[in-house]
Amino acid sequence: MQKLFTFLSILLTIYSTSSAQNGIVKNYYPDGSTQSEISYVNDILDGSAIWYYPNGQLKSEKNFSKGILEGWVKEYYESGILKEEYFVQNGIKDGAHKIYNNDSTLKKISNYANGIQTQSQTFGDETESKVQRSSIKIDDTVIKFAATDSVKVKPQPRKIERSGIKYQCNVEVCPEPVGGMKSIQDNLVYPEHALRYGLEGIVTLIVKISSVGEVVNTEIVRGMGFGCSEAAQEAVKKTKFLPGENFGVPVESEITLSIEFKIFETKSFPESKEK
Repeated sequence: MQKLFTFLSILLTIYSTSSAQNGIVKNYYPDGSTQSEISYVNDILDGSAIWYYPNGQLKSEKNFSKGILEGWVKEYYESGILKEEYFVQNGIKDGAHKIYNNDSTLKKISNYANGIQTQSQTFGDETESKVQRSSIKIDDTVIKFAATDSVKVKPQPRKIERSGIKYQCNVEVCPEPVGGMKSIQDNLVYPEHALRYGLEGIVTLIVKISSVGEVVNTEIVRGMGFGCSEAAQEAVKKTKFLPGENFGVPVESEITLSIEFKIFETKSFPESKEK
């Protein structure tokens, strides 16, 4: 009877994980505390998306409309103090992006217009607070942009052509894995228990990419059990990315990726010796 109950529980887990999600989907830390509360409509991000620290404090707040980031984005320190905030309209950052110190004082403010940074100012040091304006002339058209004195941002030479695949991101030109999604799938290690029980599905995560194409952070927005969520994160971290761009300038950015777990061939496992 116990074996039947265990088998039915596994089948229920597989079905609920692989089926389309609607409403608020919760993910949990190993100790059972809530890690995130994400709103879905027919398997698409729609509505509020909230993440928590292990201690229960609010970590970040985002809102999606039919899969596109929309509205205020807020990040918090583990103490509960606001860390940064900015506004996104139809997936594009617009307006002031404010970053705060952990004592609530303003650390940096950057202004964006249609996803392009127009001005940036850092507080606390006079040399850092200066803003330099410059221009680029392309085909007799002068386009202005801003950069701080402390960091001269220059377009990086592009040795690898972009694939042309459209990704969901928060910048003008989305970051993308070198070699496409296949490069992530090649790094993906199917967890043994998930493979043993035939678990298939999709893990969706938001990946923060640096201006040089390195993975800074990953956040699960739709997970799977039996170690699949962790395996997806590891595969992404091992992958090199072409950085996102605003007006041809590499910038730090976020991209939403869906990693598929699919069994293409039957794996055999040794039978248990227990009787």
